[in-house]
Amino acid sequence: MAPSTGSCAFNSTVQNVALDTLFLIVLQAAVVIALGKFIHLGLRRYNLPSAMSQILAGIIVGSLGLQDVIVHVEVQNAEDTYEGYVSEARIFYMFYVGLEADVAALWNDIRRATVFTYASVATCLLLAAFVSGGMYGSMMHTPVRSPELLAAVLMLSIADTASVDVSRIAGEMGLAATPSGRLVVATAIATNIICIVGEGVFSCMKLASERTPGYSAPQRLGVGIFALLQVGTLALLLRPVAAFINRRNAGRRRVGNWEVVLLLAAVHFIGDFPQRVMGFDGMPVSLLLGLVFPKEGPVARSVMDALAYPLHALVLPFYFGAMGMRLNFSAMSGAILVPAVILTLLGIIGKCAGTVGAARFLKMPTGDALRLGVLLNIKGHVNMIDMSFASSEGIWAEQALMAMVVGSMISTIIAGPVFAVVYRKEMEAYEYSRQALEHMAPDEELRMLACVHGARGAPGMLCLLELLASEPRAQPAIHVLHFFDVSLKGGAAAAGPSQYHRRAQDSEHKLMDRRRDAGTQVNCAVDVFTCATGLAIRQVDAGDRGSAANAKAVRRWTGDLRPGILLLPYHREQHYDGTMVCRREDRRQLNAEVLERAPCTAAILADRPFRRCGTSFQLPAKISTSAEAAGNLQGDEKVTTHVAAVFLGGPDDREAVALACRLARNNESVRVTLVRFVLRENTHEHGHGRGASAASHQDIDGEVSVVVQDPDEECVSAFHREYVAKERAAYAEKAVTGPNDVVEALRGMAGAFALLVAGRGGRQPPELVVGLEGWAECKEVGPVGEILASDQSLEMGSVLVVQQKTVPPFHQDLPAPAPTPAT
Repeated sequence: MAPSTGSCAFNSTVQNVALDTLFLIVLQAAVVIALGKFIHLGLRRYNLPSAMSQILAGIIVGSLGLQDVIVHVEVQNAEDTYEGYVSEARIFYMFYVGLEADVAALWNDIRRATVFTYASVATCLLLAAFVSGGMYGSMMHTPVRSPELLAAVLMLSIADTASVDVSRIAGEMGLAATPSGRLVVATAIATNIICIVGEGVFSCMKLASERTPGYSAPQRLGVGIFALLQVGTLALLLRPVAAFINRRNAGRRRVGNWEVVLLLAAVHFIGDFPQRVMGFDGMPVSLLLGLVFPKEGPVARSVMDALAYPLHALVLPFYFGAMGMRLNFSAMSGAILVPAVILTLLGIIGKCAGTVGAARFLKMPTGDALRLGVLLNIKGHVNMIDMSFASSEGIWAEQALMAMVVGSMISTIIAGPVFAVVYRKEMEAYEYSRQALEHMAPDEELRMLACVHGARGAPGMLCLLELLASEPRAQPAIHVLHFFDVSLKGGAAAAGPSQYHRRAQDSEHKLMDRRRDAGTQVNCAVDVFTCATGLAIRQVDAGDRGSAANAKAVRRWTGDLRPGILLLPYHREQHYDGTMVCRREDRRQLNAEVLERAPCTAAILADRPFRRCGTSFQLPAKISTSAEAAGNLQGDEKVTTHVAAVFLGGPDDREAVALACRLARNNESVRVTLVRFVLRENTHEHGHGRGASAASHQDIDGEVSVVVQDPDEECVSAFHREYVAKERAAYAEKAVTGPNDVVEALRGMAGAFALLVAGRGGRQPPELVVGLEGWAECKEVGPVGEILASDQSLEMGSVLVVQQKTVPPFHQDLPAPAPTPAT
């Protein structure tokens, strides 16, 4: 009877401890989230990440002593109370990182990331092995283990990088789309995986095999490899399951709630499998699962919508707060602070030495390499797992674990200002650079952002994006910003995009809701183009709240995505009889506001879906019907789309030519013709036999003066050299006597081309456009674009009006550029 009573008392105590611990965690999480937001109100003005605010909030909450007040029994390893919850958060967050990752953009940086990863890891390993002997006495309390084991753990600790912390901060600050941000995220993830593999091999040693009775070290390693094979098989089986759910919910934005729960349960089971079975860290498995998970269709949208808010608003703030709550001020002493500072300095020295060496090899600035080295020194939860393991196995003293906790917080706090510096430099580089399509290298990646106002204009915009994109393996993710009509959906739409689409989920009449829900129709178009082209196209929904609010949304997304080109729909839409009808006047104002402050090349597409002859932009090029393709075939079976670049002169027209050349370079089915307008009396000066780009003349006194050729002539000469001479494009020259001839020639191009690309103008030769201003009712497309876009002929093709980026005046806080010396 007594043992039974003791057993019941023990079970009651355990249950009370579990309930008290759960209540403690909920209370601490609520206080950390609220206090972190309050602290961040003062730090965000300095562009510091919210992770710093959450760590500081965790330090404050941890110092309150809530552990001793709420949990009324002594709990061993109180600093690891949150380890299980943090591990669960890491599984879903790394899966979310892999699901959201721009694989093509990361693949473009694979060489740089590989060099930086191996260089930083190698230098840290060598440095840790060199100094481990000197740190042996300060890390050990009794010489029960050999210095070799201490060196092995110290090498992993210094070389490790917290991929969760780095990816979270980079994503929050909008650095994931920048070259520096992509490089640091890719390097951090690769470094973290290397260290996790090293930790797994280390745990299979004879010392660690004692934790798994009945298994020797080789057997434990073999079982671990077998477990990884099982995880890979389960991950591959998850893809057809997701594809089946996509087919089952075809035409819908989201899948059912029970299907989302089933998928998330499968993700948790697979991601937790290595940790649960053999004690290995499951971070690489969760990341790999997110990378291979299908990213198109309603499944991906539903899973991302289900994870985004809980992770960013609840889980990750508590994740960083838990790091601060580990700090125990009552145990602070010089024996903890000194090793913490030393470990932090060793990590910074090792990382910076490796990144500087890699930068010298890749010919990168040393300052960028030093900042990258500091960012790669951020430590996180994986480091804590390794340190706890080392402490439990007697590899070093218990105080060394607290030293690593303090060192991790120091490295994260130091990285905050460095992230702010990187953010400021990337913003300045993007805003004040003279990047344009005209100066881009042929193999340079082009990031694109397109805006649509509904399902009617989505196919034409997506077709243009497909033609502009390079191969799916090298093309970064294309973002489509959809402005849905808030007024038509009332209060439900005002609550946000999720409420806007939920009506189609809750109603029994799904087909009727699909017909009314324009956002779901845009989703269908995006899914079709994604499956047909293999490109990563991501739709972003924003409420249409007027030109001013929409312009702010466009500027915000261009700042986050850093696109090379921004595409906007024309405010007029083609009617079935060919007339261009203005649906909403505020869309015209939106285009004007965006063009005025566009930080990159911007273009307005006037789509004509009712074009009678030839191709129209309604279907992906890979699945265009034979009837459509045959309309423009003229002896060449590969040519399906004819594009004309209208050239009068000026930077906008040169940008239009560069865009048309990119269409021809990326697609064998596109045939480009450069149509140049010149005054009749100057025709003989614009023949095919142009001179060199610069000519030297010597006067009587023997001085040599250099005359630089006009940029317009250089543009035409390059077009002849790279395209016409290689029979990849055609050239036509139209001699005109004035603006009236220009108008007649432009209208005479109807029926010959599926797409006409023109510059916005304003900087064109005045003798060709002086009389055209009377035609221009819409200043945002310029005189030439207005003539082409307002034509009511059903034979006229779609029109794309391009504006080259205008560099803003230099900011007053920035050093002014050095003046160019006179020639």
